[in-house]
Amino acid sequence: MRAVCAVAATAHTLFRWLPLMVTLSVSPALRQRRPWLYACLGLLAVILAIGAYRYWHKAPRYKGVSRLQVDLRQPEMLLATRNLAQVPKDVAAAPILAGLVDEQLVFHYEEDEARLSLEGSLRRLAYEHKVGIEDRFLSMLLAGPAEIGIWRSGKGRPEHFVARLERGVLARLSEAFARIALDDRQLKLVGKFSVAGDEISLYALDYGGGRQLAFAGHGENWVFLSDPALALDSEGTLTGDAETVLGELLRGAHPWQAKLPASVTAQHSFVIGQQALTLGYAHFLPALAGLRFDHADGNWQASLRLNQTSATAALDTAGIWRAVPLGAALCTALPVDWPATAAPLAVLLGKDAVLPATLAALDPIAAVCWFAGSRLSAPLFIARAATAMPLDAGQLLARLAEKSWSATGAKAAGKDAESQIHAVTVASRHGIRPPDGGARAFEPALAWRGGLIFFSPDRRQVDTALDVAGKRAAALGDEPGLHGPGWLVFDPPQLARLLRSEVQEVLPADEESYFREVARNRLWPRLDAWGQQHQAAVAVPGAGGTDGFVTLDIRPLQESAR
Repeated sequence: MRAVCAVAATAHTLFRWLPLMVTLSVSPALRQRRPWLYACLGLLAVILAIGAYRYWHKAPRYKGVSRLQVDLRQPEMLLATRNLAQVPKDVAAAPILAGLVDEQLVFHYEEDEARLSLEGSLRRLAYEHKVGIEDRFLSMLLAGPAEIGIWRSGKGRPEHFVARLERGVLARLSEAFARIALDDRQLKLVGKFSVAGDEISLYALDYGGGRQLAFAGHGENWVFLSDPALALDSEGTLTGDAETVLGELLRGAHPWQAKLPASVTAQHSFVIGQQALTLGYAHFLPALAGLRFDHADGNWQASLRLNQTSATAALDTAGIWRAVPLGAALCTALPVDWPATAAPLAVLLGKDAVLPATLAALDPIAAVCWFAGSRLSAPLFIARAATAMPLDAGQLLARLAEKSWSATGAKAAGKDAESQIHAVTVASRHGIRPPDGGARAFEPALAWRGGLIFFSPDRRQVDTALDVAGKRAAALGDEPGLHGPGWLVFDPPQLARLLRSEVQEVLPADEESYFREVARNRLWPRLDAWGQQHQAAVAVPGAGGTDGFVTLDIRPLQESAR
């Protein structure tokens, strides 16, 4: 802003004093042509002002960072497979997805618009440029080994990918691609880099609908990018990270294996990294380092990666389940680093000697649960004290609620000898629809009772949790299967009900009847079939392997204690 003001002041001064300066410095003969001279000098002043602004305001250049702000060195997810084409069918065969995903659904997504558009573009290239590409070229391309790094977009969806395929059939097409890119309207050369002394060309194929696919090859190794902007900076130049990562992939190396160790023996191995697993809250959940699904010998196996420095194996989850209301659709215990929350809480509350002592008293295991009668956006959070809380902890929680609630909301508070609750009603079109059909609203509530802290955007869940704490309602921990080290519980019937309710809430109003019909015919039967499965609990039975992954034990809740 200072530079902008300086430029404006400079331009104003030049325009103000240039006429006088010119009048004093030029001869009488030239003064007759002053209007033209003033115009030229005025134009020069404008050019100088613009030049000064551009000089002081050069666009920041973040070397190595792509136009999409994606770090190619660190994917959030990784898929390593011996046969990419077989992955959807093997996923559909997973017992936990029985009824929800089947061959029909897999076929539907194999024939989606993007794939058909890509196949159409390839056929056009083959026909117009006399290139020998078979009709089922794309299917043949997918039928083989692949290593795919995946990133989430700004919307949180896994939309960006870089895939390395080992396909000898592509090697013979290298010269054809170079020839076609010279004058084709869809295939263009976007960059060059070097691999083992060979110059490699990166091409971009526009296959309709604003979609582009970038690719490059070296021998039998080929890389495909979901968007050329993954490898290009704001000036359209190949980034240093892209040259490094793509170069390693084309040499047959595995640049992502150290960060996301996929299984080297499984048919398919899908790894979810820490940032994606914790939804960006890794700072507060440092013990969770990743989740992996391996498919081998016709079966899927899940593994959890734990940081070796954390004492996760010694943590007790049984205590937190005794505070969770019975009937949760999905509930998971989480290892939380409570001291790490001190800094953001201090920003909100200011310096308070009670805050560090309160956080130090909390058990490192918390829980987050979703219930079918509420919304996905309104889970219940539960924390419990492992040691005695400070005497002023209640006042601290009251201040936390007061600072957090909306200033326009209708606030409420309650307190008795054993508990306290703070709540507020906030009108929102995304809120919870009341049974009487009134206006939508959230009613966030924060409560404390007997060393237990509860929070939810839906007060009804906090009230139920207080009933559990007061021994007036059953707890999830009363189930025999949760007397041991259970980390996650899911109830397919309740979860199917929650998902069905959520879909109904988000159906677009202008096309609601059409989408409701599609949901009624396609989605509801799948959810009903999937909802026939039994409750299950997930436990971490043993220590991690050399790569830090611990095989998860998933069994029906009634049998998990055996």
